[in-house]
Amino acid sequence: MGQGEELNVFSGADSVSRYFDPDNLPLFPLVEIPSRLNPLRNENVRIYAKMLTAHPALNVKALPALNMLRHEPSAASKSIVEASSGSTVLSLAMAARALYGHDNVCAYVTNKKQPDQLRLLRLFGLKVALYGGLAQQEPHDPKGIMSRLRRLAKADKSVCYLGQYDNDHNWKSHERWTGKQIWKQIPKVNVVCTTVGTGGCITGTGMYLKSQNPSIRIVGVCNVFGDPTPGPRHFPGFESSTFPWKETIDDFEEVSSVASYSMSMQLCREGIVAGPSSGEGLCGLIQYLEKLRASGRLSELSDPETGETSCVFTCCDLPYQYLDGYFDRLPESQFPPIINQILLSCDQDKYSESWILSTRQATRMLSCSAQRKQRRRECKRRSYQARVEDGYKRTAGTRCLDLRQPEDFETEHIPQSMSSPLKGLTPAIRDLFGDPDTLHTIWTGLQTKFERSERLISPKSLPIVILCYDGDTSQVATSILRAKGYTAFSVCGGFSALRRVTPTRKLGDED
Repeated sequence: MGQGEELNVFSGADSVSRYFDPDNLPLFPLVEIPSRLNPLRNENVRIYAKMLTAHPALNVKALPALNMLRHEPSAASKSIVEASSGSTVLSLAMAARALYGHDNVCAYVTNKKQPDQLRLLRLFGLKVALYGGLAQQEPHDPKGIMSRLRRLAKADKSVCYLGQYDNDHNWKSHERWTGKQIWKQIPKVNVVCTTVGTGGCITGTGMYLKSQNPSIRIVGVCNVFGDPTPGPRHFPGFESSTFPWKETIDDFEEVSSVASYSMSMQLCREGIVAGPSSGEGLCGLIQYLEKLRASGRLSELSDPETGETSCVFTCCDLPYQYLDGYFDRLPESQFPPIINQILLSCDQDKYSESWILSTRQATRMLSCSAQRKQRRRECKRRSYQARVEDGYKRTAGTRCLDLRQPEDFETEHIPQSMSSPLKGLTPAIRDLFGDPDTLHTIWTGLQTKFERSERLISPKSLPIVILCYDGDTSQVATSILRAKGYTAFSVCGGFSALRRVTPTRKLGDED
């Protein structure tokens, strides 16, 4: 590690490449979880989260992606393809750019993916190719997507398929980095637990740790068959892995997706931001320890000097890609309520400060409109030819729609404005946007008004200024009309502000 990297500064033409290299970074954090998440703390069990998400790519797959690309230099000039909809292919895209300036990576993704997850891939510059059938296909199924990609790369020499499920540089990346880091941080570790997806993390980490201390227990955690958590696999799908996992994994646990998401949420709320597969890893570790305690064998794992059992589980993902999963699987009671939820059923259209006129802007716009109307009256009796010679065009000016109550309009109003009273609108409404029920009522009334009285606001080609008492209701009206395609404006401060700078009239005083 050079002097710049010691200060966590990366500069020069290869700055990002060095930034992605774990050898140039501080060790990924190892954080003991709070006692309230550790039901065996009173049994001298200490549980640590290995935050592999601390890599710049924010996920565990950055390590195998980097290692696989380094050992396949031809990838620099080929189209890289990978059967992945998440961390692996995202990491491949970032690492390929960091190493080679490469931007030709294609993710082969199940057509069952949510649109926001597909947008995430495209945000990072990935091409996306969809496939049908099972979402999580087996690596060696001859009809599966991974077998098809192997055939594609064999037939087309311009295509590079690294194959995360059977590329030894996947698991060797964790032997090189993950296992070595854990041993350096906590050499008296007794149990290490990680979920099994490709099997690379658990195989490589276990390989290194067992080479240092063969008595360390390595526990793999799988999905319950038919109940997937994103990332890990169920055991029947993992059992055929070509990685040397049988030499490293001592025991397996299965965890439901509900338990995984729930534990992930609890970790996040404690400040250990981790996704569902990380929650699955912690659940599996606790299940394993609980079984040992029930059989009276927990003490077999403890350090003879301290009497403590030190355990590590890997945090491999973040929760943000999987938000829908939390709300689909967990009961509503586990989430804090939304206050003023009524506002989710109204006032959802866009607002813009540029649609709010100052009194000066409004006066200029409305006075120009009044001048055009006066000019039309003067030209009314002139011939068409005279009007053309005079440069007059038949275009209406800005319209002004006044939402105040009839008695207030009759008392005082802007010349040429049109009265269109809104039911329920009164000068007594002082804080419309701070009163959810009143806002809902006003918004509903405006929607009904504009739907039933389209003639008031037609045509769309002409601008319209909306007036209310203080400018708030007219902002709501402007938002609604803008969403419908009208060029609408409100006035800052409403009628009460505009009347101070603009002449007003009583009903009956119009020319």
